[in-house]
Amino acid sequence: MTLINQKKIALVFPGQGSQSVGMGQDICQTEPEAKSTFYKVVEECDFDLAKLAWTGPEDALKRTCHTQPALLATSAACLQALRKYWTDVPLCVAGHSLGEISALWAAGVISLKQAAELTVIRGQLMEGSPSGSMAAVLGMSEEGVKEVCDDYGIVVANYNTPQQQVVSGSEDGVLKASEKLIELKGKVIPLPVSGAFHSPLVEEANRKFQSKINETDFQDAECPVIQNLDAMPYEKSQDLKANLSLQMTSSVQWVKTIQKMLELGTECFIEVGSGKVLSGLIKKIDRSAKVLQVNDTNSLNSTLESLGIEKSVLI
Repeated sequence: MTLINQKKIALVFPGQGSQSVGMGQDICQTEPEAKSTFYKVVEECDFDLAKLAWTGPEDALKRTCHTQPALLATSAACLQALRKYWTDVPLCVAGHSLGEISALWAAGVISLKQAAELTVIRGQLMEGSPSGSMAAVLGMSEEGVKEVCDDYGIVVANYNTPQQQVVSGSEDGVLKASEKLIELKGKVIPLPVSGAFHSPLVEEANRKFQSKINETDFQDAECPVIQNLDAMPYEKSQDLKANLSLQMTSSVQWVKTIQKMLELGTECFIEVGSGKVLSGLIKKIDRSAKVLQVNDTNSLNSTLESLGIEKSVLI
């Protein structure tokens, strides 16, 4: 087996849609550092995050104000478990939407407490944003989907793969655009969300979130953070802060993000946190990409084996 160059590893962190009941529980049971890290996020919540993430109910976990802190706690726990054995600074990091906050923590830009505070208020603000809807579109080009969105006054919220986008806007706009996209042979899947995220309809929520960001001290990054706003690498604190403050109302440029990470020399991606959604997207962006995960004990062990790290020696 050819070992992975540990200096060429990029970390990616999932966002909303990757959650599932039980997330983070297994790795917290086997890795004490993971558990203590998870509970640092729990401390910033006004609800029993651990109970909700580990036992549900699923409907409650799906609420944006609950989902977002649960995803951060899981990603943080998984990264801390990985860091126990793999201590290199990543080549670069990125997160999908909410996952960008996890990426900023991973790059040393903000503390875990700051990340939790930002995530809690972000989830609350987004849940309370005006009604709207979102839908995934499969089987069409980016240009084709954007053209339809422009015609019906909605936006492309996520460029997930060359053949998968997410559209966002008013309920009527998304409905009419969906009908047109189906007519053009696209496959449209309505998403169970409470608002029109990454669209102008969350502008008021974004302004309130900006106030919290402005109160938060950012440090320069230890490695480049590829930000959703424009899929470019940033390390200076002022740039990272400015770009995060615009993210909620802007498109998530995930295709360009992965392409930029590959351009910077990434030879292996590790998806850190709940599920394998990003791994699937990355393989659709570049079929030859090497992707590993850390979402539970088994995946941690598998990833360490792929990195050539003997876990038993370090325990």
